[in-house]
Amino acid sequence: MIEELIDSAVGGEDTLWGAADLSYSEFYDRYSTAIVVAQAYDRYVPEDPYDEQGYHEVMSRFRDTIDQKIARLAQMLEQAGIEHYVPPVAQRDEQSLIAPFSFKHGAVLAGLGWIGKNSLLITRKFGPRVRLGAVLIRDSMECGEPIVKSGCRNCRACVDACPWGMIKGINWTPTTRRDELLDYQRCNAKRREYIESHGRKHTCGYCLLACPWGKKRK
Repeated sequence: MIEELIDSAVGGEDTLWGAADLSYSEFYDRYSTAIVVAQAYDRYVPEDPYDEQGYHEVMSRFRDTIDQKIARLAQMLEQAGIEHYVPPVAQRDEQSLIAPFSFKHGAVLAGLGWIGKNSLLITRKFGPRVRLGAVLIRDSMECGEPIVKSGCRNCRACVDACPWGMIKGINWTPTTRRDELLDYQRCNAKRREYIESHGRKHTCGYCLLACPWGKKRK
């Protein structure tokens, strides 16, 4: 029943979803399962030229798209009497850059993909060109098979694409720390330089655009 409800709310050819066991999480005292949704972008494969403003507009549009799908899923869960919680996307602060619930970690545990050398979720179908959302539910359900190995192997496309050399070229494993993959503090500082002139962080997409995974998608 829950699977059919989720498919109805968020399913489609441009969407992946999976369920992750929350027993590792601080939310487990109330919620058993995370439903993680990956919404594919309709632009940006490696043949596209990189355009910061265009990429920002795509990101903003698909942020709205995934928000709408998550809201629809939450509404349907409410109607079905299933206790649920929509975790915020926002990070706790600019120092840790950690959100209360990691959508990427949930996606890995749900079997949607692995963490790339660029510290982004990489899916086989869409590569890293996805926007993530999640809903936590109290009910248990069949969960995906967690991904435990990187598919990046010897590829260095994202490493070479980064204009500031932030990506260290390390293959992810389930025990790899974020700072082992990426100098995320310096990356964030570089993006923040854009605030003064544009009123927002730089929407950097060089490493996302370079990734060959999902490149055949129209």
